Amino acid sequence: MIDDELARAMRRIDPAATPLDAPIPLDAERRLREIVGRDPAPRRRPARRRPLVALTSAAAAVVVILTIVTGVLWMPAPSASALTPTPLVYTAEPVDPGQAIEDARAALARDDDEVAAERRSLSLGWYFSASADGAEATVFRREWVDLRWNRDFSGSVVTIAAEATDADGDTVPAGDPPPGTVVGEVRYVQNQFRPLSPEPPAPTVDAMRALLRSSSGVEGELTAGDAITGARTVLGEWTLDDAQQSALLEVVAATPGVRSLGTTRDRIGREVVGIAGVPSSIANTDVTLLVSVETGRIVGFESALIGANTDLDLPPGSVTEYALWDVRDREDAPR
Repeated sequence: MIDDELARAMRRIDPAATPLDAPIPLDAERRLREIVGRDPAPRRRPARRRPLVALTSAAAAVVVILTIVTGVLWMPAPSASALTPTPLVYTAEPVDPGQAIEDARAALARDDDEVAAERRSLSLGWYFSASADGAEATVFRREWVDLRWNRDFSGSVVTIAAEATDADGDTVPAGDPPPGTVVGEVRYVQNQFRPLSPEPPAPTVDAMRALLRSSSGVEGELTAGDAITGARTVLGEWTLDDAQQSALLEVVAATPGVRSLGTTRDRIGREVVGIAGVPSSIANTDVTLLVSVETGRIVGFESALIGANTDLDLPPGSVTEYALWDVRDREDAPR
């Protein structure tokens, strides 16, 4: 992250309207995620100050940004490439992305799960933190990130350590908190939280296209990768009902560059189809929506490197983030 980009991200917080001890808004997290995928830029900081490049939860965004500003947090660990999850393996059968999405929309139309739009996003995610100097990294345990907010723009983000599994990348460093431990909690007072869509998004293609354009920050043509990253942001703030998800998927289906990867099992065993694209504003990154074969709902998001990142010792295809939704029925989920 270069100095000018950090300054622009920090200027979004109006000091005249925000308390000194206020948490950094979620748009800072979105900005960090965009910057992480870019090709390394020359640093203008002294060589001894090593910035932290991170993909992290909303509740940890304050720590991450302070780390970037000060350059003093350093967590030596094994090579990053040894710590990232194994990529999902998809069926080799060619699948038309339009047909895959149409099948999902048909499943949404007949599903009777009665999921209602809600100002809440509960996700189970995997994140890692890495230094661009020395290819060293530390893995955070899988985390539950539970964002809840209200019509008056108050709310909270609670981050809870999740149980590790036998999936690659879930190895827990010694000394990490046990599952169920609250590892971060941020509270928003009235009018402090600033959502992309204050009211439930309309279940129409036009409304969803405008929302995805806003959430991805794209000014020109919306590519499949842009729409997918936008969907990840929207689902990080809202639980969408089936009609809203159907309209969102229809927008993705119409974008240039959309690909279907075939079917696989997500990281908690659900059968899904992968819908992928390359964002126009995030270099060297391929992003994927995981869509449930059973319900048609978007149940996951993954981000992976297209080419190697030698600074972080990550080979092509390395998974740099995954987040799973529709996980409330799990026994260990926050209530």
